[in-house]
Amino acid sequence: MARKPFAKIVRPAGKAAWLRVAACIVLIWLALFAVIVASSGISVSERVAAYIDIMRGNTSSALKIGLVYADGDEVNSFTNGARLAAERVNAEGGILGQDLELLLYREEVSFGEGGFERTIAQTMRLAGEVTRQKGLFGVIGHEWSDTAITASAIYNQNDILYLATHATASSLTNHGFSLLFALQPDNSDNTEMVARYALSAGLKRFLVLTDKSDYGKEAGDFFSAVATQQGGEVVFRGYLPGHGRTVDQLLMFILENRLFGKADYDAFFVASALSLDTAEFIRRARELGLDQPVLGLEYMFSNTIENHVGKQKMKDVIGVSLFDSESVNVLSTEFVSSYLQQYNAMPDLSAALGYDAVMLLKEVTERTGTLDAGRIADALKVARYGVPFEGVTGKIVFNTKGLITDTDVFVVRHDGTRFQTVASYRKPLEWSSDVIERGGDDSALMPDPAANKEHAVP
Repeated sequence: MARKPFAKIVRPAGKAAWLRVAACIVLIWLALFAVIVASSGISVSERVAAYIDIMRGNTSSALKIGLVYADGDEVNSFTNGARLAAERVNAEGGILGQDLELLLYREEVSFGEGGFERTIAQTMRLAGEVTRQKGLFGVIGHEWSDTAITASAIYNQNDILYLATHATASSLTNHGFSLLFALQPDNSDNTEMVARYALSAGLKRFLVLTDKSDYGKEAGDFFSAVATQQGGEVVFRGYLPGHGRTVDQLLMFILENRLFGKADYDAFFVASALSLDTAEFIRRARELGLDQPVLGLEYMFSNTIENHVGKQKMKDVIGVSLFDSESVNVLSTEFVSSYLQQYNAMPDLSAALGYDAVMLLKEVTERTGTLDAGRIADALKVARYGVPFEGVTGKIVFNTKGLITDTDVFVVRHDGTRFQTVASYRKPLEWSSDVIERGGDDSALMPDPAANKEHAVP
């Protein structure tokens, strides 16, 4: 018997779509009413639920995972990695005997004045739609911390497992949601590793450039604190272009200002909620002769950024990654080989995270023998003290808050042809508590030593 499709794109219905549905309700009801009512032993509520499911198209008996992605294209490395895993899961018999189907949802964010409020409202509507899917086993994805934090509350309230693959805000796992799991280290750890590597490589003076998102500002705060406390210097701290400004305006200021010259800094640190903004900065900086290393976080190891910038211009772009593409680990080498064969491209961090998230859900259900979200969440957390889960990104275990821990994290540096692993760290970082001093609130930094070096870009 032919296997059910393992991926289906789900788009929120617009007004026109709902009008068409309304116009067809009478005809569809006449066709289906006899089937539903004629079924003996079905209560009125069950009949109504069955009718609604049929109207929504939820007739598949497959187990469903919601995959929330943000790329403008429906084919991207994150969804490719998840699809590859879903194919493998179904080839191996599914999850507890049920076929797996991915439901693909594209999320959107709004920027500019009122953008945050619109983004939260959009995310709440999307997460609500996801939770109404019959047979939903779990959700993976959400690219931005703001959307992930918002959606996590809705998923937890509806007893749905949520694996946050991209969000790295330090506050993500501080809300006590028992069904939330963060598959990447947070901004505190990521910035510290990048700063430590930079200083060890002789890079001491930095231009710190972020956007005005919470992600960008938090990353800039953490990096500035670590760099200055460890003997470095923040020469300048400013903002990446926002509404009404271009990256060329920022670069002209860097090239022509009287506060500092090219010889006064060793590297850039760039953090933005939008990876293409970072990519555009790198591309234009290289074209204008600024060849200093560009430091960033987990988003740097991205096919999207590399494709936009070009491989040669990516030289000395540095990021942090759970995925070591040069690993000789059997799981990693098999994943790289399969991904290359199917998509004719090297997998990046997003591809590895999409793959691991799907495979992790399969493995934990096999260990527990259940689809109960609470029992699965307990198994994911207790694995830290038992048999850890292994993925292409390495060991996958979590602390009591649901944040990944006890694993290796890599610093990757582009050589003009590809990213290469140049350093590795073990999380939890033994020196973290000595480097970043915190107040009573876990997410609050003490005053940034580099604050007096900030300047506003004209």
